Amino acid sequence: MDCLVHRQQPAKESEHDVLSSQIIGGDSVLLIDSAKRNLDDYVQPLCQHVREKGNQFITILLVATRKRLLELQHQVSVELDSREFATCCTTNQQATEMLARGHGLLLTTTKQLSAMQSEQLFRSAPIGCLVFDELERLLAYGGSFFQALKLTLYKLCPSTQIVVTTRLWLAEEMEQLLRHAKQPLLLFKDLLEAAAYGGCSWQVQMGTSFEELLQQLLAYLQTHSPQQQRTLIYCARHEDFLKLKKQLSSYDVLLHRGRQGKQRIEQWQRKHAGKILLLQAHAPELQVENAQSVVHFNMPPTWSQFRKRFAVYKGEIRNALLQTESDQQLRSLVLLDRQHQQSLPQLLEFMQHHSQPIDEQLAKAHSQLLTSREESLMARQAVLCPVMLLYGSCRILSTCQYRHLLSDIDRNCATVPSGGLIRFQLLKICTPSHFAARLVSQRATTKCHWQSLSMQQRYAELQQQLRSHFATTEHRVAVSDVQLQQICVRRMTDSFERVCITFVPNSSAPDTTVRVKHLDLSTVIHHAKLSELFICPLELQQVQPLALDVRLSGVVPYNGEEIWQSSDNVLISDLLHPGGIYEVHVDYALSQTIFVSCLQLNAQDYAEQLQIRQLGLLDESVKKRLSELIHDKEG
Repeated sequence: MDCLVHRQQPAKESEHDVLSSQIIGGDSVLLIDSAKRNLDDYVQPLCQHVREKGNQFITILLVATRKRLLELQHQVSVELDSREFATCCTTNQQATEMLARGHGLLLTTTKQLSAMQSEQLFRSAPIGCLVFDELERLLAYGGSFFQALKLTLYKLCPSTQIVVTTRLWLAEEMEQLLRHAKQPLLLFKDLLEAAAYGGCSWQVQMGTSFEELLQQLLAYLQTHSPQQQRTLIYCARHEDFLKLKKQLSSYDVLLHRGRQGKQRIEQWQRKHAGKILLLQAHAPELQVENAQSVVHFNMPPTWSQFRKRFAVYKGEIRNALLQTESDQQLRSLVLLDRQHQQSLPQLLEFMQHHSQPIDEQLAKAHSQLLTSREESLMARQAVLCPVMLLYGSCRILSTCQYRHLLSDIDRNCATVPSGGLIRFQLLKICTPSHFAARLVSQRATTKCHWQSLSMQQRYAELQQQLRSHFATTEHRVAVSDVQLQQICVRRMTDSFERVCITFVPNSSAPDTTVRVKHLDLSTVIHHAKLSELFICPLELQQVQPLALDVRLSGVVPYNGEEIWQSSDNVLISDLLHPGGIYEVHVDYALSQTIFVSCLQLNAQDYAEQLQIRQLGLLDESVKKRLSELIHDKEG
């Protein structure tokens, strides 16, 4: 695997050995890796360090989410004797007991540690090591809590061992970390992020034809001459590659011709500049590591392949820990034709993360692309973004695959209460703040009488109609020409249930799998084979859904996570029970979704119980944002 290691002293060890020796030696490590997997490489050497020297100080391991806390708690318990070294602290008392011992590994989330009044607690104990696990998530989820906590910890230990994992090189944060880190080492397992660290300047341009992109390329080469910078051009499409080779005849172009051309490429690398190396794809066998100007004439099929192209900068990236000066600016030009403009949101998101300037034309094209995508999703009545329904806004709007615009169907609240109070039967706990429910009764104000709703009786009648209809084998007509939003009947183990199709893949398989949302049994989305779906009688398609979504407005995960974790439902099983009847106040509504508050449980407030258990909390700013979102759409 390509990786970049920068430290203040030359490293002779392998990638794994240098990470272990650095941590075990009590020095700092910043690990930058874009992998989707957990970044756990530091855990084993950290635990070894705690075993060997952990009786001299406290190690704080800070994580962004409760799910990550539980994952690391398991790993740490395997590596350490938890009675002596490791504690998953959630209260002041537990933290105080550890501090009384004067040593150990404190594993906690930002919110938990903030709630412990950490400055007072840790002033009396030596902090020998700070670990920031998944820094990009600590920043995204912890917000002001994390920033305040970080400053407190820096004040208590201005120069200490710091271990950081992150998927993004966040320049300002990293510079601040390096000022407080003892003997830091930078380990990049992602060369795209390494290029950002190296100060690479990105430029993205769009064109509608090969000729237009060619003119943009020639203008770039005139400004940033290959005579001044060692230049490499990637061109993935074969026909464009052949055209480029011909059109760049005025330049000295070098091609990858296997073993025959390897010597010429090695000579190219030894020279300061001159020829242009033209490649169809990243070629690790060439071991090119000192390119200074890289042009992507078109994007490769995947973002992962795009990342690998940046290995060619490796030898030119200045070591920031040595504070040496360099007058060589690394550059990257990305040219997008119509076929590859879907890559624009991800490219701009990357540039925004790294404070790269985005010109007005590019921003306008990006906005038009997002608008077109949203209109397409709305026309197909695609599923609404769950993060938007939880927080009132989406955190990754540019690259999110869900819908964010509400349609007339969403705004039609004629069949659901949009105010007053309701009682509902709990059908399924989807998350601690989202339930599939069936209405039982409603009243406009506390002074009015309860008005009974016959949803449960109507569901029993519907079930009888479906059983009677499909008892005749001839009525079991399979769905063939499947359409989005089509209402079908799904054959269950011992019943038939109405469902609505929410996703159809581009597949010609005879029994393809689609996604369906239950309309009456619950509101849960499942995968279903076409062979499980029958055509629903027209008169039964007209029946309004007998189940709906109930969401607690403003109640969000305790640590600021984007979504709830499935394990959270287990921890509230003693508070809510499927089949139970619950009373709430209606705040506002969308079609088949009611946002509510004040869920009372035997004189206990449900939201308060979530906060006591450090599972969730009521965020008034989120509640306000949801209200504005929904009322804006209604207007």
